[in-house]
Amino acid sequence: ALLRQIASDVKSRPPANPIPANFHLSSGDAGSVTRREPLHELGKLLYQRFADEVAKQLSPTEVAAEPSMARIARVHSGEQPVNVNHVSGVCYQAHSVLANHQDGPKALYTMSVALGCACDFVVGARPATSAGRFKNLRSGAPATLRMESGDAIFFDGGSIPHAIPTIHKGTAPPLWHQALPKGFGGARVSVLFREPDGWDAKYMG
Repeated sequence: ALLRQIASDVKSRPPANPIPANFHLSSGDAGSVTRREPLHELGKLLYQRFADEVAKQLSPTEVAAEPSMARIARVHSGEQPVNVNHVSGVCYQAHSVLANHQDGPKALYTMSVALGCACDFVVGARPATSAGRFKNLRSGAPATLRMESGDAIFFDGGSIPHAIPTIHKGTAPPLWHQALPKGFGGARVSVLFREPDGWDAKYMG
């Protein structure tokens, strides 16, 4: 299970600190001392499974209208294979809040896997202040997804604003408590699988 693979690397903040804690899991090219190959293989599998489902459920017109889906379509066709070169995590306390934000001034396609307690994941809401907006902003009517442990989402975190306003305390599966050290205070973890910066550049408009 993914949680058992990463349990010893999960970092959390003191219980009184609600700010989510970021931590590194694996990165670099094949053979690098900082690379844990099973995590990259899992990321590749997730991209491929997602690509297969997109091909089944969306029309070519729907895929072409959304850049992140167009990226996934190139995985399905074999035109641009998956290249997961960075895996990281974010650990949340039960009272943590992730403010609405973009991840940066360019597309940043991310496969995010939820572990632990369920959360409300809100995408699409326009950031309240101009300081939180980049030129690549794509916003609209916000959508709220309840992400349970084991759920995954693929989206453009650089362009699409996203937030976690609520974590549903006490909803983690039994494995969460079995795999992590006794007394661990975190409530949930997001594991993020990403491709290299610029990997998609030649396909951008």
